[in-house]
Amino acid sequence: MDFNELLEQERRLHFNYFDNDLALRIASEINEHVSNTYPKPVGIKISHRGLPVLRFLMNGRKESPWLERKETTVLDSGHSSLYTFYQKEQNPLFAQWEQDSRYAICGGGFPIIENGEVTGTICVSGLDHIEDHLIIVHVLTRLLSEQLGEAI
Repeated sequence: MDFNELLEQERRLHFNYFDNDLALRIASEINEHVSNTYPKPVGIKISHRGLPVLRFLMNGRKESPWLERKETTVLDSGHSSLYTFYQKEQNPLFAQWEQDSRYAICGGGFPIIENGEVTGTICVSGLDHIEDHLIIVHVLTRLLSEQLGEAI
């Protein structure tokens, strides 16, 4: 996976409208997907328009700062947190963030993009950081395909 693929994911996986009911559905789908596919539980955090909409820790998952760190990374970069991981060598700001405990230069944070604007985040933490990212992409791809009635 490279940063061009990540940019393509952000371009494809956007919303015309996002609300709390959709956040709940996304979190439920992430919970189900992880339960059926992975041996470890994850934490999920979804924020929208500056408000925490949902925070869920699967059974057995302990609290950690990674969800907030991934959220901050997405909101401040305007991209997925995995994008910052792949761009840290080319972008001195991301390299600085790697040393800052407010940020997570790793996968697992994805922007909620509504009509071309980043309006929130979907964050997953608990597995390998690339798996955290891929879980979000998998669920969003499936849900948005259902909404559109076509593969995206």
